[in-house]
Amino acid sequence: MLNINRDYLMKLDLGALKKQRTMMYVIAVLLLLGGLFCLANPFISGAVVSTIIGILFVMSGIALIYGIFINRKHNLWPVLTSIFLGIAYILVGYIFMKNPAMGILSLAFILSVLFLAGGIIRLVTGFKMLSMPRGWIQVLIGVLDLVIFYLLVSSGPEMSIVFVLTLIGIEMLFSSFSCFMVAGLLKRR
Repeated sequence: MLNINRDYLMKLDLGALKKQRTMMYVIAVLLLLGGLFCLANPFISGAVVSTIIGILFVMSGIALIYGIFINRKHNLWPVLTSIFLGIAYILVGYIFMKNPAMGILSLAFILSVLFLAGGIIRLVTGFKMLSMPRGWIQVLIGVLDLVIFYLLVSSGPEMSIVFVLTLIGIEMLFSSFSCFMVAGLLKRR
């Protein structure tokens, strides 16, 4: 996860940013290709996404267990819970890699819960903000979140996989376009 705050951004100079322009283009092209692949063939890309998520879970579990043994300054319970959590990460990662369909369906379930929670929070916030200008937008987005939740929950396993990979593909396309725009801005300045 990136740890970028205002102080870090103020210390960056334009020359350092321009050196990252080529990497931004590479990332943008990879995101574009990945997004198009997710939209074109959701089942194969679902297996790839599930395997990548599984590898990340396994690596996170190993890093968590390794980190807890390196820093032995903790009490017994934080050490034990970190070890159990690391083992859980490794097991979940193994399941995602061994059975990609189950991994994507698990991801669909997690996304549906997030859309449900986000929809409820946006509706509550939106109804509190109705008197403010454009407060109705929060209500509209909350309703759309609940519609997406309903689509994820009510559809069958195949449609859930297609829906999740469509969301991932669209997100990758938008991220690609954003990277192209940022890299283009760095080129002009």
